Amino acid sequence: MSVREEQSQPAPVEGGSSEEFETERASATPKGGEGCDGCDHRATKPRRKSRLPALNPPLETTQHWFIEAITHPGTIESGMRKAQKIVGRGRVVTDGPILDAVDRMRIYHYAYRARLVECLADDYPTIQYAMGADRFERLASDVIDALPSRKANLNGYGRVVIDYLQRGPGEDGGRVPNRRFYADLARLEWALVEAVHAAPVPALDLPALQAIPIEQWGDVRFTPSASLRILRFDYPVNRFLQHFREDKVPSIPRAKTTATAVYRQGFAVWRMDLDLNMVDLLDALLRGETLGAALAPLEDRLDASHVMAWFMAWVRSGFFATVR
Repeated sequence: MSVREEQSQPAPVEGGSSEEFETERASATPKGGEGCDGCDHRATKPRRKSRLPALNPPLETTQHWFIEAITHPGTIESGMRKAQKIVGRGRVVTDGPILDAVDRMRIYHYAYRARLVECLADDYPTIQYAMGADRFERLASDVIDALPSRKANLNGYGRVVIDYLQRGPGEDGGRVPNRRFYADLARLEWALVEAVHAAPVPALDLPALQAIPIEQWGDVRFTPSASLRILRFDYPVNRFLQHFREDKVPSIPRAKTTATAVYRQGFAVWRMDLDLNMVDLLDALLRGETLGAALAPLEDRLDASHVMAWFMAWVRSGFFATVR
């Protein structure tokens, strides 16, 4: 017997923006062209020259020292102290005519963190809107302190925001209100990023599916597209994101169980809210179950026409790469 469905027809909406298709991050320029926040280098007076001997370590050692110092989540002073163990006693960076060695390094330390904040804002524009720019910058700073970048390529760094928001609320002193909503929204926005960078694969076409004898349909299995992400949420975050992109000024919604598919077709990323009954079928197919086994638990809940409408929408949208 069929039941009244929450959403009777699939309704995909285009997601992602053109700038998300850049494969590498561009370098950042700190705001206002200044070297570090709160530093007025014109008024900085030269400090007493260090008596430590200048060092000339191998290039690889110097690079290791520099990265250790500027990526340290604390102050540049603590970063330089930690990095000093790499080279021993001596100075890798010397004092300049206006700035001493610490202040010279402070510029790079600030610029590095500023670039990480900028990258996180690129990946999570909807969270930045929902929180406001200042609160989002504080969140990004807390994330960088707790989960600093460990790789040279920043494309994958944004994943740490999800890890941070999925921690217990007591771990950050309650600094993030509405944490569960933001964690859901982060998962959705990060899925868009992953869909952009997923390997392109040919999608299953309808003729290949129609060529299968009908008596064999119950035994077929499907391989998912590399870009496909199926997400379940405690909040209607896809609707929130869509309203934000339509400049509707949404407010944080009440909790409501939802599910959304994120996928790519060509150079466009799409999102499709999923019927809560149909997402069970889709999950089973993506786990590798046969079509017959996936349909069996739903026979008493869904009618055949409803299932067919959703299934054909998934095929047309490129959810599946192959059938076997």
